[in-house]
Amino acid sequence: MRLFTGIRPSDGFRAALAVLQDRFRAAGITGRYLEPSNLHMTLAFIGEWPEDITQVLPPVEHPFTITLASPGIFPEAKVLWAGVETSEELNRLAQCARDCLAEHGIPFDPKGFNPHITLARKPVIPDGVNVAGLEIPQASMIVDEVCLYRSERGENGMVYTVIGSTGDRK
Repeated sequence: MRLFTGIRPSDGFRAALAVLQDRFRAAGITGRYLEPSNLHMTLAFIGEWPEDITQVLPPVEHPFTITLASPGIFPEAKVLWAGVETSEELNRLAQCARDCLAEHGIPFDPKGFNPHITLARKPVIPDGVNVAGLEIPQASMIVDEVCLYRSERGENGMVYTVIGSTGDRK
């Protein structure tokens, strides 16, 4: 199984992300947009691993709020994303998720944590469109769980499915 740990957007946060995708489209930005049901924030990418490892995920001891921030683009990865305001709590959770994986001998991508939610791949941005200057909907959500996702290739691109969460242990 191809696995990663992440944060599942609340319904309201997911709706705001879909509005932002619509604003990108209205600005003439084309690309492979993710389905709203596939939106997530990756904490640690694991890759191929043979089993469900939900039990090693760290619990969220003290729920905290995340807020949607300015969008941007990773040109080298060809990714259009929505920013998430960084916070000590969010950075601590990402580090804790990575530490838990390491303690259990589960390898993961060591790239630094950069809080964002991928909205589209291979974007084509018209001249004169400033992605970071587009108006973003106001949205916040409470983070109270860490999810384990399975990544599978579907007929219309990747499909990300939550296979377990620390919320299931409550």
